[in-house]
Amino acid sequence: MKIPKTMTGCIWYVSGFQRPWEAAVIGNLAAAMNASGFPPQVYVEGGTGNLRMNGVLSWDSLTLFDRLSIIFFRGNLWHLWGKAPFWWGLVRLRARTVHTALDASPDWKGHPTRLFAEQVLEGESLVKPTFEIRVAWAKDSTEDADASSVLLLAASPTDALKKAVERSGMETISLAEGETASIADLGNGRAALVDDTPSNALLAAWATMQGLPVVARPSPLIRSLLGRDGCFTVKEDTEDAWFSALEAARSEEGRTVSAGARRFLKENFSAAEGAESLAVLYRSIGLKAGGKRESGGGDGA
Repeated sequence: MKIPKTMTGCIWYVSGFQRPWEAAVIGNLAAAMNASGFPPQVYVEGGTGNLRMNGVLSWDSLTLFDRLSIIFFRGNLWHLWGKAPFWWGLVRLRARTVHTALDASPDWKGHPTRLFAEQVLEGESLVKPTFEIRVAWAKDSTEDADASSVLLLAASPTDALKKAVERSGMETISLAEGETASIADLGNGRAALVDDTPSNALLAAWATMQGLPVVARPSPLIRSLLGRDGCFTVKEDTEDAWFSALEAARSEEGRTVSAGARRFLKENFSAAEGAESLAVLYRSIGLKAGGKRESGGGDGA
Protein backbone atom coordinates (compact mmCIF):
# COMPACT_ATOMS: atom_id res chain seq x y z
CA MET A 1 0.00 0.00 0.00
CA LYS A 2 1.28 3.46 -0.84
CA ILE A 3 0.58 5.54 2.27
CA PRO A 4 3.98 6.65 3.63
CA LYS A 5 4.84 5.73 7.19
CA THR A 6 5.70 9.39 7.80
CA MET A 7 2.08 10.41 7.36
CA THR A 8 0.56 11.42 10.67
CA GLY A 9 -2.63 12.85 12.04
CA CYS A 10 -5.39 10.43 11.03
CA ILE A 11 -8.30 10.43 13.48
CA TRP A 12 -11.32 8.11 13.37
CA TYR A 13 -14.43 9.24 15.19
CA VAL A 14 -17.05 6.53 15.76
CA SER A 15 -20.51 7.79 16.69
CA GLY A 16 -22.58 5.12 14.97
CA PHE A 17 -21.88 1.47 14.26
CA GLN A 18 -22.88 0.67 17.83
CA ARG A 19 -24.05 -2.89 17.33
CA PRO A 20 -21.25 -5.39 18.06
CA TRP A 21 -20.98 -6.76 14.52
CA GLU A 22 -20.87 -3.21 13.11
CA ALA A 23 -18.24 -1.96 15.56
CA ALA A 24 -16.11 -5.09 15.11
CA VAL A 25 -15.72 -4.27 11.41
CA ILE A 26 -14.28 -0.85 12.30
CA GLY A 27 -11.98 -2.47 14.86
CA ASN A 28 -10.73 -4.92 12.25
CA LEU A 29 -10.09 -2.15 9.72
CA ALA A 30 -8.22 -0.10 12.32
CA ALA A 31 -6.10 -3.14 13.18
CA ALA A 32 -5.38 -3.64 9.47
CA MET A 33 -4.24 -0.02 9.19
CA ASN A 34 -2.04 -0.48 12.26
CA ALA A 35 -0.40 -3.48 10.63
CA SER A 36 0.19 -1.47 7.45
CA GLY A 37 2.16 1.18 9.33
CA PHE A 38 -0.53 3.87 9.20
CA PRO A 39 -2.31 3.66 12.57
CA PRO A 40 -5.33 5.93 13.11
CA GLN A 41 -6.22 7.31 16.52
CA VAL A 42 -9.71 6.02 17.25
CA TYR A 43 -12.22 7.84 19.45
CA VAL A 44 -15.62 6.35 20.25
CA GLU A 45 -18.77 7.85 21.69
CA GLY A 46 -19.63 5.66 24.64
CA GLY A 47 -18.03 2.29 25.33
CA THR A 48 -15.00 0.98 23.45
CA GLY A 49 -15.33 -2.77 24.01
CA ASN A 50 -17.19 -3.62 20.81
CA LEU A 51 -14.27 -2.54 18.62
CA ARG A 52 -12.25 -5.43 20.08
CA MET A 53 -8.87 -3.72 19.83
CA ASN A 54 -6.36 -1.88 22.01
CA GLY A 55 -5.66 1.83 21.85
CA VAL A 56 -9.28 2.98 21.41
CA LEU A 57 -10.27 5.96 23.57
CA SER A 58 -13.71 6.93 24.82
CA TRP A 59 -14.53 10.48 23.73
CA ASP A 60 -16.92 10.79 26.66
CA SER A 61 -14.08 10.16 29.12
CA LEU A 62 -11.99 13.12 27.93
CA THR A 63 -11.90 16.49 29.64
CA LEU A 64 -13.35 19.50 27.87
CA PHE A 65 -9.82 20.84 27.37
CA ASP A 66 -8.75 17.54 25.77
CA ARG A 67 -11.71 17.57 23.41
CA LEU A 68 -11.18 21.16 22.31
CA SER A 69 -7.47 20.57 21.78
CA ILE A 70 -8.20 17.56 19.57
CA ILE A 71 -10.95 19.33 17.60
CA PHE A 72 -8.91 22.47 16.88
CA PHE A 73 -5.36 21.19 16.58
CA ARG A 74 -5.05 17.46 15.94
CA GLY A 75 -5.44 15.45 12.79
CA ASN A 76 -5.28 16.60 9.18
CA LEU A 77 -7.59 13.75 8.16
CA TRP A 78 -10.71 12.81 10.13
CA HIS A 79 -12.80 9.75 9.29
CA LEU A 80 -16.35 9.84 10.66
CA TRP A 81 -18.13 6.52 11.17
CA GLY A 82 -21.85 7.09 11.70
CA LYS A 83 -23.56 10.34 12.68
CA ALA A 84 -21.73 13.66 12.96
CA PRO A 85 -21.51 15.30 16.41
CA PHE A 86 -22.67 18.91 16.76
CA TRP A 87 -19.06 20.22 16.63
CA TRP A 88 -18.13 18.40 13.42
CA GLY A 89 -18.27 21.61 11.38
CA LEU A 90 -15.27 22.95 13.33
CA VAL A 91 -13.19 19.97 12.20
CA ARG A 92 -14.23 20.49 8.58
CA LEU A 93 -12.95 24.08 8.66
CA ARG A 94 -9.33 22.88 8.82
CA ALA A 95 -9.10 19.14 8.02
CA ARG A 96 -9.99 16.76 5.23
CA THR A 97 -12.95 14.60 6.21
CA VAL A 98 -14.30 11.21 5.18
CA HIS A 99 -17.73 9.90 6.18
CA THR A 100 -18.83 6.25 6.22
CA ALA A 101 -22.47 5.41 6.88
CA LEU A 102 -24.82 2.43 6.77
CA ASP A 103 -28.00 4.48 6.30
CA ALA A 104 -29.69 4.36 2.92
CA SER A 105 -29.72 8.16 2.52
CA PRO A 106 -27.30 9.74 4.99
CA ASP A 107 -26.62 13.45 5.40
CA TRP A 108 -23.02 13.32 4.22
CA LYS A 109 -20.52 15.27 6.35
CA GLY A 110 -17.34 14.45 4.42
CA HIS A 111 -16.27 12.46 1.39
CA PRO A 112 -19.05 9.82 1.17
CA THR A 113 -18.06 6.17 1.54
CA ARG A 114 -19.91 2.86 1.77
CA LEU A 115 -19.11 -0.66 2.96
CA PHE A 116 -21.13 -2.32 0.17
CA ALA A 117 -20.46 -1.93 -3.54
CA GLU A 118 -24.22 -2.30 -4.15
CA GLN A 119 -24.82 0.98 -2.26
CA VAL A 120 -22.12 3.08 -3.92
CA LEU A 121 -23.51 5.91 -6.03
CA GLU A 122 -21.69 8.33 -8.31
CA GLY A 123 -19.17 10.37 -6.32
CA GLU A 124 -19.06 7.87 -3.44
CA SER A 125 -16.22 5.50 -2.59
CA LEU A 126 -16.01 1.93 -1.31
CA VAL A 127 -14.30 0.81 1.90
CA LYS A 128 -14.03 -2.96 1.99
CA PRO A 129 -14.95 -4.46 5.36
CA THR A 130 -12.79 -7.20 6.79
CA PHE A 131 -13.71 -10.05 9.11
CA GLU A 132 -11.65 -12.09 11.52
CA ILE A 133 -11.90 -15.81 10.79
CA ARG A 134 -13.29 -17.70 13.76
CA VAL A 135 -14.84 -21.13 13.37
CA ALA A 136 -16.45 -22.26 16.60
CA TRP A 137 -19.05 -24.97 16.26
CA ALA A 138 -20.40 -25.65 19.71
CA LYS A 139 -20.93 -29.32 18.89
CA ASP A 140 -18.86 -31.95 17.17
CA SER A 141 -19.67 -32.22 13.46
CA THR A 142 -20.77 -35.85 13.94
CA GLU A 143 -23.59 -34.83 16.27
CA ASP A 144 -27.04 -34.43 14.82
CA ALA A 145 -28.88 -31.16 15.23
CA ASP A 146 -31.91 -31.57 17.48
CA ALA A 147 -34.75 -29.61 19.03
CA SER A 148 -32.29 -27.80 21.32
CA SER A 149 -30.59 -26.11 18.36
CA VAL A 150 -30.47 -22.34 18.67
CA LEU A 151 -31.56 -19.91 15.95
CA LEU A 152 -30.13 -16.38 16.02
CA LEU A 153 -33.06 -14.27 14.89
CA ALA A 154 -32.31 -10.87 13.36
CA ALA A 155 -35.32 -10.64 11.11
CA SER A 156 -38.86 -9.32 11.36
CA PRO A 157 -40.84 -12.55 11.76
CA THR A 158 -43.85 -13.04 9.53
CA ASP A 159 -46.63 -15.41 10.49
CA ALA A 160 -45.17 -18.02 8.12
CA LEU A 161 -41.71 -17.69 9.66
CA LYS A 162 -43.08 -17.90 13.22
CA LYS A 163 -44.88 -21.12 12.35
CA ALA A 164 -41.77 -22.57 10.70
CA VAL A 165 -39.57 -21.79 13.71
CA GLU A 166 -42.13 -23.31 16.09
CA ARG A 167 -42.38 -26.36 13.86
CA SER A 168 -38.60 -26.76 13.79
CA GLY A 169 -38.39 -26.86 17.59
CA MET A 170 -35.48 -24.43 17.59
CA GLU A 171 -34.89 -22.06 20.46
CA THR A 172 -34.30 -18.46 19.44
CA ILE A 173 -31.96 -15.68 20.54
CA SER A 174 -33.32 -12.32 19.42
CA LEU A 175 -30.81 -9.92 17.91
CA ALA A 176 -33.40 -7.26 17.15
CA GLU A 177 -32.56 -3.58 17.37
CA GLY A 178 -32.01 -2.60 20.98
CA GLU A 179 -31.40 -6.14 22.20
CA THR A 180 -28.19 -6.86 24.10
CA ALA A 181 -25.84 -9.15 22.19
CA SER A 182 -22.18 -9.66 21.41
CA ILE A 183 -20.01 -11.34 18.80
CA ALA A 184 -19.55 -14.17 21.30
CA ASP A 185 -23.31 -14.85 21.19
CA LEU A 186 -22.94 -15.94 17.58
CA GLY A 187 -20.96 -18.97 18.72
CA ASN A 188 -23.98 -20.14 20.72
CA GLY A 189 -26.17 -20.69 17.71
CA ARG A 190 -26.73 -23.34 15.07
CA ALA A 191 -28.02 -21.00 12.36
CA ALA A 192 -28.66 -17.29 11.78
CA LEU A 193 -31.75 -15.81 10.14
CA VAL A 194 -31.38 -12.19 9.01
CA ASP A 195 -33.17 -9.42 7.14
CA ASP A 196 -31.79 -7.56 4.12
CA THR A 197 -30.22 -4.53 5.85
CA PRO A 198 -26.58 -3.36 5.87
CA SER A 199 -26.25 -4.11 9.59
CA ASN A 200 -27.69 -7.60 9.21
CA ALA A 201 -25.46 -8.31 6.21
CA LEU A 202 -22.46 -7.62 8.47
CA LEU A 203 -24.07 -9.86 11.10
CA ALA A 204 -24.42 -12.60 8.48
CA ALA A 205 -20.71 -12.37 7.72
CA TRP A 206 -19.73 -12.61 11.39
CA ALA A 207 -22.12 -15.52 11.91
CA THR A 208 -20.48 -17.26 8.97
CA MET A 209 -17.07 -16.74 10.56
CA GLN A 210 -18.37 -18.48 13.67
CA GLY A 211 -19.42 -21.46 11.56
CA LEU A 212 -23.15 -20.69 11.39
CA PRO A 213 -25.08 -21.11 8.13
CA VAL A 214 -27.23 -18.12 7.23
CA VAL A 215 -30.90 -18.15 6.20
CA ALA A 216 -32.31 -15.04 4.53
CA ARG A 217 -34.69 -13.64 1.98
CA PRO A 218 -33.02 -12.70 -1.35
CA SER A 219 -30.42 -10.05 -0.43
CA PRO A 220 -27.88 -8.37 -2.73
CA LEU A 221 -25.94 -7.16 0.33
CA ILE A 222 -25.61 -10.61 1.90
CA ARG A 223 -24.80 -12.13 -1.46
CA SER A 224 -22.00 -9.59 -1.97
CA LEU A 225 -20.36 -10.71 1.29
CA LEU A 226 -21.02 -14.45 1.28
CA GLY A 227 -21.05 -15.20 -2.45
CA ARG A 228 -23.77 -16.50 -4.73
CA ASP A 229 -24.22 -19.79 -2.85
CA GLY A 230 -23.14 -18.57 0.59
CA CYS A 231 -26.50 -18.79 2.35
CA PHE A 232 -29.90 -20.47 2.22
CA THR A 233 -32.20 -18.12 0.32
CA VAL A 234 -35.94 -18.26 0.99
CA LYS A 235 -37.75 -16.90 -2.07
CA GLU A 236 -41.31 -17.36 -0.84
CA ASP A 237 -42.75 -16.33 2.51
CA THR A 238 -44.42 -19.65 3.27
CA GLU A 239 -44.15 -21.94 6.27
CA ASP A 240 -42.83 -24.82 4.17
CA ALA A 241 -40.18 -22.67 2.47
CA TRP A 242 -38.86 -21.34 5.78
CA PHE A 243 -38.98 -24.76 7.44
CA SER A 244 -37.07 -26.42 4.59
CA ALA A 245 -34.36 -23.75 4.75
CA LEU A 246 -34.02 -24.06 8.53
CA GLU A 247 -33.77 -27.84 8.36
CA ALA A 248 -31.14 -27.64 5.61
CA ALA A 249 -29.17 -25.02 7.54
CA ARG A 250 -28.76 -27.19 10.63
CA SER A 251 -27.85 -30.30 8.65
CA GLU A 252 -24.53 -31.32 7.13
CA GLU A 253 -25.47 -29.24 4.11
CA GLY A 254 -25.42 -26.19 6.36
CA ARG A 255 -21.84 -26.87 7.36
CA THR A 256 -20.85 -27.21 3.72
CA VAL A 257 -22.53 -23.94 2.72
CA SER A 258 -21.04 -22.10 5.69
CA ALA A 259 -17.54 -23.39 4.89
CA GLY A 260 -17.86 -22.18 1.30
CA ALA A 261 -19.01 -18.75 2.48
CA ARG A 262 -16.05 -18.51 4.87
CA ARG A 263 -13.67 -19.22 2.01
CA PHE A 264 -15.36 -16.49 -0.05
CA LEU A 265 -15.00 -13.99 2.78
CA LYS A 266 -11.37 -14.89 3.35
CA GLU A 267 -10.53 -14.53 -0.33
CA ASN A 268 -12.45 -11.31 -0.98
CA PHE A 269 -12.46 -9.39 2.31
CA SER A 270 -9.00 -9.83 3.76
CA ALA A 271 -7.39 -7.36 6.15
CA ALA A 272 -4.90 -6.38 3.44
CA GLU A 273 -7.71 -5.54 1.00
CA GLY A 274 -9.54 -3.51 3.63
CA ALA A 275 -6.41 -1.50 4.42
CA GLU A 276 -5.68 -0.99 0.73
CA SER A 277 -9.20 0.30 0.06
CA LEU A 278 -8.67 2.91 2.79
CA ALA A 279 -5.25 3.80 1.39
CA VAL A 280 -6.74 4.35 -2.06
CA LEU A 281 -9.52 6.44 -0.52
CA TYR A 282 -7.17 8.65 1.49
CA ARG A 283 -4.92 9.23 -1.51
CA SER A 284 -7.95 10.18 -3.60
CA ILE A 285 -8.83 13.09 -1.30
CA GLY A 286 -5.42 14.66 -1.76
CA LEU A 287 -3.07 13.58 1.03
CA LYS A 288 0.63 13.00 0.49
CA ALA A 289 3.76 12.27 2.51
CA GLY A 290 3.99 13.99 5.87
CA GLY A 291 0.22 14.34 6.11
CA LYS A 292 0.25 17.49 3.96
CA ARG A 293 -2.53 18.38 1.59
CA GLU A 294 -2.15 18.44 -2.14
CA SER A 295 -3.58 21.55 -3.73
CA GLY A 296 -7.02 21.05 -5.23
CA GLY A 297 -7.29 17.48 -3.99
CA GLY A 298 -10.49 15.69 -3.13
CA ASP A 299 -13.89 16.33 -1.70
CA GLY A 300 -12.91 16.17 1.91
CA ALA A 301 -13.74 19.58 3.29
